[in-house]
Formats: sequence, structure tokens, C-alpha cells
Amino acid sequence: MNLPPFRNEPYTDFAKPENAEKMRVALERVRAQLGREYRLIIAGERVETADKLISVNPARPAEIVGVHSKATAELAARAVETAHANFPRWSRTPVGERVGMLVRTA
Repeated sequence: MNLPPFRNEPYTDFAKPENAEKMRVALERVRAQLGREYRLIIAGERVETADKLISVNPARPAEIVGVHSKATAELAARAVETAHANFPRWSRTPVGERVGMLVRTA
């Protein structure tokens, strides 16, 4: 996988109608995804809990960005134990594969 080298994004002039329209389209695409529920992923298993964390837009507190399952102490311990048990294999995974996993996850 070849990622482009990092570079800062150039300044965008939103006074130009084409730039403003592209931003409106992008915001609508994101807005359509707001309010989704997200489960925990522990040892490859998606885990939903009754206790939730509700993430809101600070500029619009009535707008829910996402709802996330909260881990219990037991689930957190299981996640840490699983990570520890898998560290030897992960530490031997080539960097390119790790980057690929992270990009797919993002």
C-alpha cells in the first residue's frame, strides 16, 4: 500500500461558489451518518452494552454525533488481556501490513 506523503492542505476560499458547494456536499454526507451506534470491539467480537456514551456536537448540543457502548471494568480487562496476548504476533507484523490495517479501519 502506498500512501501519499503528508502535506498540509492548502487554504480553501469558501467565497468561491464551487468550493462552498463541495463543502456543503461533504457536510451533508457526514450529517447523514450522525447518530449511529458503535459497539466495542474486543478480541474481534462486537460487544454492545446497556450503558452508553452519547457524543454531541458542542456547537449544537441537540445534535448527536454518535452513541457508543461503554465498557465495564471486566470488558476493559478482557481487552487489555487480549491485546497483551496478541502483542508477540503484532510485534512481528510488517509495518506495511500494520499501516494497511489502520487505513482500512479508518
